[in-house]
Amino acid sequence: MSTSEPVERGRRSEAWTWVIVSAVALTLISVQVPLSATIYGVPLAAAFSLTVLHVGALPLALRWPTAAGVISVVAVSGLLWLSAPTPEAPWPWAVAPEITQFCMVFLLAFRAPWQIASSIFGLSAAGSIVIAMVHGGGHADAATANIVVFVSIGAGVLGIGIAVRQWRRIRRQLVREQRINAEELSRRVIAEEKARLARDLHDVIAHSMSVINVQAASAPARLGGVDTRTAEEFADIATQARTALREMRGLLDALRVDGDAPLVEPQHGLADIGVLVRQTAQAGADVRLEWIGSDKPALSAIADLAAYRVVQEALSNALRHAPGAAIRVAVEALDGMVVIRVRNERATTQATLVAGGGHGLVAMRERVRSAGGTVLAAATSDGGFEVAAEFPATREEASG
Repeated sequence: MSTSEPVERGRRSEAWTWVIVSAVALTLISVQVPLSATIYGVPLAAAFSLTVLHVGALPLALRWPTAAGVISVVAVSGLLWLSAPTPEAPWPWAVAPEITQFCMVFLLAFRAPWQIASSIFGLSAAGSIVIAMVHGGGHADAATANIVVFVSIGAGVLGIGIAVRQWRRIRRQLVREQRINAEELSRRVIAEEKARLARDLHDVIAHSMSVINVQAASAPARLGGVDTRTAEEFADIATQARTALREMRGLLDALRVDGDAPLVEPQHGLADIGVLVRQTAQAGADVRLEWIGSDKPALSAIADLAAYRVVQEALSNALRHAPGAAIRVAVEALDGMVVIRVRNERATTQATLVAGGGHGLVAMRERVRSAGGTVLAAATSDGGFEVAAEFPATREEASG
């Protein structure tokens, strides 16, 4: 997942929030104005103006929550003050203004610090209490019950808004921590892969250096008739080869992770891909190998090993994530370039998910890049997956 995807999702979510809040506001205006004017006797101009201020504060709360909260308290207080008590309808909180104020309290609790939402809710309740005391008259009991209902439901709405905001904050923190952990793990995988590359490099080069040392040390005896100066040159070459080997081993010791055993097994290469494919097929997989071009492609030793590891990792991923799918391995050694493609079809059975995976491709890219090649790994249009790697030729093809 690219880093722009969460940002894009956030923008879409914010846009939808504006659309929904604006639609709710328009609906409330269409209901609240006529009810205030007809049932509660509020002058039409005042009912329209105060309702627009009251309901219009809802979208405003998405950008400026504190200002929107203050406007909503002032507007609804004016609307309740002008409303006449009536036994046919709840008072001082009519249903429409009550719902609007609940929406405001929720938005403030959801978008702003809880202190702001609590203050606006408290001011709304206090204002209605004062209005009920001044204009209640013979409707004191009904007004008290109405305010109790408003406070009870409003407190619940406030609590839900605060809880949702805290849940979102915790979720964002968890996502951020997971992203940081994933980046750290990716860097650690790359570092470990570089250490393995160093060990592979040692094993690849150590043999050649040892051959140089043996040939240089034994040259005077093998060739015979070598003068003293030439013998000293051969001895110096052998000394330099031994020194280089010691330095390489010292570097390897510094890079080796604690507990790693020295690598003494022979390193694999493209020539061993056929054996790898046969072993995979013997395990029950439908895997085939297609080889085009030279059977001894012109690759350096480190690129040869990297090419083998690409096929090994791609086969492992295909078996793990696409069980039962047919796998095709293609090697093209043409025109100074070796191209390897490992493609699997859609899985025929449900794959077993293993936690902690997904870093093999990271190590593969690092290995191929270190060998001077390029690698692409992506899903195919038919639901499968393909890994394609290219390695440039760096030496003449082996004879024979």
